[in-house]
Amino acid sequence: MMSRLLSLLAKWPTDRALRWACTLGLIALVMMVAAVFTGTPLPVVGSMALAQPIGVLACLILGLSIAADVARRR
Repeated sequence: MMSRLLSLLAKWPTDRALRWACTLGLIALVMMVAAVFTGTPLPVVGSMALAQPIGVLACLILGLSIAADVARRR
């Protein structure tokens, strides 16, 4: 079971995934900062509702990339 997981993680495209994670993280950050600078409640709530899942997705992609790098070194 563990060897199968490690072999799947070894095939993960780390470079491309890291680019996606950084891009998604920056998009989420820009959305949150723009809403804070706007200052009205509706854009803040809207951006947090949209930017939080984008940021979580970026974090998950980053975590998978780290796990794939560790699996590739083993």
